[in-house]
Amino acid sequence: MDRRARRSFLQGALRGLAAALLLGGLAGAAGAAEKDDSAGEDLTFFVVSDTHYGLSPRGDETVPQLVDKMNALPGTPYPAGLGGTVGAPRGVIHIGDITNDGKAANWEKFVRDYGLDGTDGRLKYPVYETFGNHDGGARSPVREGIRLRNKKRVGVKDVSESGLHYAWDWGRVRFVSLGVSPGTTRKTYDPVNSTDFAVQDLAKNVGTGGRPVFLIHHFGFDKEYSLNWWSEEWRTQYRDAIKGYNVIGILHGHAHKPLIYKWEGFDVYHPTHFRQDPKKVGPVTHGFFVFHLTAGGLTVAERKLDDTWGLTSKKTLQ
Repeated sequence: MDRRARRSFLQGALRGLAAALLLGGLAGAAGAAEKDDSAGEDLTFFVVSDTHYGLSPRGDETVPQLVDKMNALPGTPYPAGLGGTVGAPRGVIHIGDITNDGKAANWEKFVRDYGLDGTDGRLKYPVYETFGNHDGGARSPVREGIRLRNKKRVGVKDVSESGLHYAWDWGRVRFVSLGVSPGTTRKTYDPVNSTDFAVQDLAKNVGTGGRPVFLIHHFGFDKEYSLNWWSEEWRTQYRDAIKGYNVIGILHGHAHKPLIYKWEGFDVYHPTHFRQDPKKVGPVTHGFFVFHLTAGGLTVAERKLDDTWGLTSKKTLQ
């Protein structure tokens, strides 16, 4: 082989090697993206609370429609101020007061409608529920049901010693479910050492890396409804436990109306609540929140049972 032919051969070989390396790098990057499960950069989920199964006959006729509305919502345009359309949710979070009395018959109505994994109930998506003050005491059917479901719930990464509190990941985002409230133990609405679980889970699974976190519990921080239901001591302990983390949202129920506000610098979200006249015979109103998280920001929109939009918020994330 003469010098010119040898040079041509080497140039062709080098081009082939470069192409192989480029394709290999792209394949590796694609594999990494698959393993990272979207890195939490485009995540939609729905949040509902205070369904109060068993509160009234008309309520039990109306509340299941929430599930139908959630199933049908993907593809619907967001309000003009947010733009875009609703994506398919990774799951639905229920923040407690599932039932109105903690009785087995009303817990079974919830299970019938929401299922567990998106294939075994009326709901098409996995559900992640916690318990509220209306869901009964330590051995209520609701708490016992949550314990059993946590053993097979989709994607659960960590469960407390009590079996009631748990955490999971959607992409890079950590979700920590803490029951009726953060706290230690106390009758009547025993949180079963939920703050300890939060401390342990965040230290082990979030650490100092700045991973985004959502925290979930039934009692909140609104003066009108929540503050008298759990102690200031517990709130102080909770604030100190979470202040070093990248908590991008605290989700709670109980407050009887949709709210978006701040507590101790944290963004707090309370979705729509069961509403009916005092005699429990008139129409029922309800709804849920739609969360959409991307690399650059978080939008939240209230979706009402009558197919209209309500409260919205939008913030940029670092």
